[in-house]
Amino acid sequence: MDGFEKRRNDKKKAIMQTALALFDQYGFDKVSMTDIAEKAHVSRASVYNFFESKDNLRRIIIKDMLDDSVGKIKKLLEEPSNFIDKISEYIQIRSWYYGKYSLHFFFDTVESDPELRRYLDDFTANHKQLLMQFIDEGKQSGVFSPDISNTAIEMYIEIFQSYYLHNMRNREIRDRFERNPKLAQELNMLFLDGLIQGKDNTQA
Repeated sequence: MDGFEKRRNDKKKAIMQTALALFDQYGFDKVSMTDIAEKAHVSRASVYNFFESKDNLRRIIIKDMLDDSVGKIKKLLEEPSNFIDKISEYIQIRSWYYGKYSLHFFFDTVESDPELRRYLDDFTANHKQLLMQFIDEGKQSGVFSPDISNTAIEMYIEIFQSYYLHNMRNREIRDRFERNPKLAQELNMLFLDGLIQGKDNTQA
């Protein structure tokens, strides 16, 4: 990446971060492209050149969140580190955006945008595939039980995902996660704990 492209990408990221902070603070409808430009210290024309519209800017922010999560998990799968350490890293990846991003902003945006609903569906399917790769590695390392069939695990994942996505439409549930981001870590720990063989095996 040359200097010009890096500066361009840095400016784009700065606009996205500024817009997200303003949307979180004031709400999407109350923030203008001019507000974003002024806060990000760029011209209004630059914001439109990068994103075309406020709706598209919001859409790109959400896609970037999802893509970033997938990228982190793919990188984790490629690492040759101890699998017990990988479990901790996986839980961090799956819960890092709680407390960092507004769940109301995320789900309100997705629910109002058919393109993003499809994107979230693709993300969910992609994440399930990556999670199965992660679990297979856990089985091979002796941490996860090889006696649990992949069919049962896939059903387990689908139940977990369906419950999560359904309940995140409930603003009261979102508020509970917003007030206590650690809940996401605890849920992921409980999810993976059901696959672990036992303490003797995890020491291998």
